[in-house]
Amino acid sequence: MTSDDLSDSAPVPAPSRTDRVDAVETRVERLPDLSDRIRKAGAAPLEERAAILAAIHETLSSELRDAED
Repeated sequence: MTSDDLSDSAPVPAPSRTDRVDAVETRVERLPDLSDRIRKAGAAPLEERAAILAAIHETLSSELRDAED
């Protein structure tokens, strides 16, 4: 696609601010509460702490991938 091709296409309007805020609020409400898991990790022995933090990382990575789709 060249720059000439882009000039012929109509611009795509951005979603309204309200729609974007609503989408973010919906995603935030779906996020798991990690505070208990983080507290548990802080009190756990090193190996268990590493496993808990890895699981938290995977949860957050999964949420990020879903948000990007």
